[in-house]
Amino acid sequence: METATDNSVLKDSCTPLPLSVLRLMVPPVRLMSAAVWQTIQRKVVSDYGMIEEFVSTVTDILPDLLSTEHKAQLILGLRAQVTLDLCQLETTANMEFVEPHLDRMQTLIEAWNTEVATADTEASHSEFVDLVRNLLKNPEEREHFFKNVFPEEFGPIYQKDLCTLMWIFLSRLENCLPLQSFQQVAPMLGEAPSFLEDFVDAVLRREEFNLLLQNQKDHSGVDHDGKPLLIIPLHIFPSVLFFIALTESRLYLQPGTGNISGFTTARLQLILHVN
Repeated sequence: METATDNSVLKDSCTPLPLSVLRLMVPPVRLMSAAVWQTIQRKVVSDYGMIEEFVSTVTDILPDLLSTEHKAQLILGLRAQVTLDLCQLETTANMEFVEPHLDRMQTLIEAWNTEVATADTEASHSEFVDLVRNLLKNPEEREHFFKNVFPEEFGPIYQKDLCTLMWIFLSRLENCLPLQSFQQVAPMLGEAPSFLEDFVDAVLRREEFNLLLQNQKDHSGVDHDGKPLLIIPLHIFPSVLFFIALTESRLYLQPGTGNISGFTTARLQLILHVN
């Protein structure tokens, strides 16, 4: 299984594809997870609020994915980054922009305190709120904080811990929603009228489908482990070959009898030019 530290190896071996193609290739939840992981790795802090909503929604429905403590660390860590990012910019360093994020953090903490009685998280949040209010009121203090304190407290170690927590969450979500084979999915379609025509219109007749197949052309002759596919001789399916060449078989009918004379698999292969 891929770990949180080996993604750079995979990154260099992949060819970027348009989102419209990826939507055909990858299930929606897995594609969402990939976008979340890329955002965290690239440290696009402005999008961390959406990621927090995603994590909160999933863990509310699937609470066993993360412990209460890890969930609090991940979600509060994301919200803290968004809040400080707003404080750092002159145009957003005011309570009008920041307060909704502080309120969100308080709401989450109150919900968790009903599950696990802990004063540590409440105290940490109180200290964080005091810090934010001080940064907003004092421009000199804000400049000092982001120049000397922020790079240390919210630097590489903080980022690594955030990535690790996110990797744990996304990996467990992926295990919870494994890819299904076509044989497993077919019974899920039920007895409803065939959806085949809808899928032909939505997939087969789209240019993105051709682009997807072109991109996978080099992998069409190997299995998931990169090994060549087994060659299946045509003579394993003689009945299929028989009906395919039924028209040519009339050349070998005995006159007036309708019986096939000497019509064997070998002769059929000769008709189809199969070696």
